[in-house]
Amino acid sequence: MIASLFLDYPLWPIMTIATRSFDMHSASYDRSWLPLGFETGKLAVLADGSVKISLGENELLITAVLNKEPDRSKDFMPLMVDFRDSYSAAGKIGGGRFRKREGRPSDEAVLYSRLTDRALRPLFPKGMVNDVIITITPLAIDGTQDLGAMCLIGSSVALQLAGIPFDGPVGACRVAFVDNQYVINPTFDQLAVATMNLMVAGPQDLVNMIEADGREAPAEIVEKAWDIAMEHINQTIQWQKEFVAGIDIHSKANKIVKNYPSDDLIAWVRTVLTDEKLSGIHRHSKEDFGELYAEYESQVMDAALDYIADDTKLDFSHSTVKQAVFHVFKYFIRSRTIHDGVRVDGRDVMTIRPLYCEVDTVPLVHGSGLFWRGDTQVHSTVTLWSPGDVQLVDNMEADDTEQRYMHHYNFPPFSTNEPRGTRGPGRREIGHGRLAEKALEYMIPEKHDFPYVIRVVSECLGSGGSTSMGSVCGSTLSLMAAWVPIKEPVSGIAMGLMTELEDDHHTIKSYQVLNDIMGTEDFTGDMDFKIAGTRNGMTAIQLDTKLHGIPLSIVKETMIRGNDGRAEILNFMLQTIDRPRDHVNEHAPKIHVMTIKPEQIRDVIGKGGETIDKIIEKSGGVKIDIDQDGTIYLTGDNQAGVDKAIALIKEITFEIAPGTIYDAEVTRVENYGTFISVAGKSGLVHVSNMGGGITDATTRFKVGETMKVQLLKTDEKGRMAFKRIVE
Repeated sequence: MIASLFLDYPLWPIMTIATRSFDMHSASYDRSWLPLGFETGKLAVLADGSVKISLGENELLITAVLNKEPDRSKDFMPLMVDFRDSYSAAGKIGGGRFRKREGRPSDEAVLYSRLTDRALRPLFPKGMVNDVIITITPLAIDGTQDLGAMCLIGSSVALQLAGIPFDGPVGACRVAFVDNQYVINPTFDQLAVATMNLMVAGPQDLVNMIEADGREAPAEIVEKAWDIAMEHINQTIQWQKEFVAGIDIHSKANKIVKNYPSDDLIAWVRTVLTDEKLSGIHRHSKEDFGELYAEYESQVMDAALDYIADDTKLDFSHSTVKQAVFHVFKYFIRSRTIHDGVRVDGRDVMTIRPLYCEVDTVPLVHGSGLFWRGDTQVHSTVTLWSPGDVQLVDNMEADDTEQRYMHHYNFPPFSTNEPRGTRGPGRREIGHGRLAEKALEYMIPEKHDFPYVIRVVSECLGSGGSTSMGSVCGSTLSLMAAWVPIKEPVSGIAMGLMTELEDDHHTIKSYQVLNDIMGTEDFTGDMDFKIAGTRNGMTAIQLDTKLHGIPLSIVKETMIRGNDGRAEILNFMLQTIDRPRDHVNEHAPKIHVMTIKPEQIRDVIGKGGETIDKIIEKSGGVKIDIDQDGTIYLTGDNQAGVDKAIALIKEITFEIAPGTIYDAEVTRVENYGTFISVAGKSGLVHVSNMGGGITDATTRFKVGETMKVQLLKTDEKGRMAFKRIVE
């Protein structure tokens, strides 16, 4: 019957499913001890350019997309690099208890994004206003290595595959100095003990980005590392060229939109802003310069209004005229600095701006310091608290890693006289804060020497250039004022560069390296090279440039000059406070460290935490942190409370030694013996161990009396038997 029903219907054609085809291109290269691989054509094929880059077992998918219809009035390169957190790539769920998915980018994701942006941004065509979005998506993370080099190299490949005009390729290399050897692709374990950790990026034979930290790394170690890194940078550039050469790329060059002043427009602005008029900008602070710049720009805009309104004057627009004003200012400042050695504020190229340092600037806080250099003013405060208040870092690459020292950097708008509100830390604050944190990270004492958790907050109250290095100096002052026994004081300086280029716009014809750049020189110059360190060596470096790249010879010259400059700054700082204080601030918590046997930990904690809760209550809220090895950290607002907690714990963990005579209190009397208490421990003195022929203890002893006793033995249940000592 059922079969006949099916026969009543016509036969349907059999459905067939075609297999999706794709044209995949891949290559693999030997990068030191790890294979470096590129693959394209399979994933994210709708993006303008996409590549899967692998290094060992780490894999990232990196895409580049160009906005073909940009806002033509923009006067900047709208590049956005987004590194996306991906816990699943590391085999983790991550997230909070009530939300198991990625949300706001982690600090690590922000730092990877900034690292990539800084190396790529200088290489796009001048005046290009097309938005370029680079997205970095982790596919697999083994948690053994930093991903910075992969982000940079992969982004460079993605841009080339997208056909976006870009003066690359860019290579990148991370090199560490471990056990007197240079290591390429160092692991996190190697970086944890490295003398130096250096990331370098740039186009062929040039450097345009450096990020480094060190344990007082000597200059000669750093300089040789740059040479080694350059060899590997050039090698990865060659591999990129080989890989991309085999792929048919549809160029997007004809889609590029530029908004940049023409030579004719710049020449016209020069007729308004003559050299004679511009000579008035010298010997000005940042604030004065800003006011003068605004006045001159307003004069030029007023003179250009008729031209802007004239549809036949295609060169003139509000945006291009303003850019032309900046170009004329920039050219004048650079020419005077390069050829005459005279800077905007009247300094020569070596001189550091006026300095002022102070400690104990505010009451109640545990430590405070003010560092003031030129118009840059940074106020740093230190907060100390218990070891249990460590920050737990939980991200793709770390599982609840404890962070004892934290530096948080704030850059409120009023520091640059901007009338707007504050909405929490942005990428810049995270990046600058981390740089200053690295500068002092290895100078923080070990936990066994100084058990406090340390948080430094640097508030930039005025910005006249290099607030991050001001934060390094402010942190050092405040830490020493707070009695943090840092291993060595640290100072920092920002170095600048102004150049004249050959007609190819790449080759440097003449230049000046500038000590301690102010904001105006950062604005109009070519380089921001931040160097921090102690009297013994480097602790942090960060280099950014607006140039295509800088030769290593200039990089090395800058570091030598920078080391001399920061030594001058350090000497000035030490006139205010030359060593950490020898006692903790009266407002800081008091910490006592004691040790018990690991098996006694459960006695201190008690069933369900009952015992430790009573200790906290009786001591007035003392915080108790216990390590598995039996180390106990007692933290309280006053010493009396800490002393009370110490006494209570000693009472609980007191051990009675056989053969030692103790004064005991009688707590109960029976005919067969007396129960006694020794430092909170109970035991029995049997009549047979009382001496003096005593056969009934009730006839001889009363509750509350004292007697001298000596431990005889402890049975398997922990019960103690004593004997009475008769003097």
